[in-house]
Amino acid sequence: MSVNNVTEFYDVAIIGAGPAGWTCALSLKNAGLKVLLIDKATFPRDKVCGDAIPGSAIKTLKSISPEYGVLSLYF
Repeated sequence: MSVNNVTEFYDVAIIGAGPAGWTCALSLKNAGLKVLLIDKATFPRDKVCGDAIPGSAIKTLKSISPEYGVLSLYF
């Protein structure tokens, strides 16, 4: 989506879709808010640091929203 084409209203906008931004956006979405997540990169993207996600992080992500697993990092 191009920024020029955004005509919708959101409750919150999060800049940066890294681990913290993505988790925050997912938590706010699950709380019923309409969230806009903005990042300079195109997704999915290959990030070496994403190759080293520990099992405890995946468990935490699933506890935030069970329908999301490892592939949800490309949300």
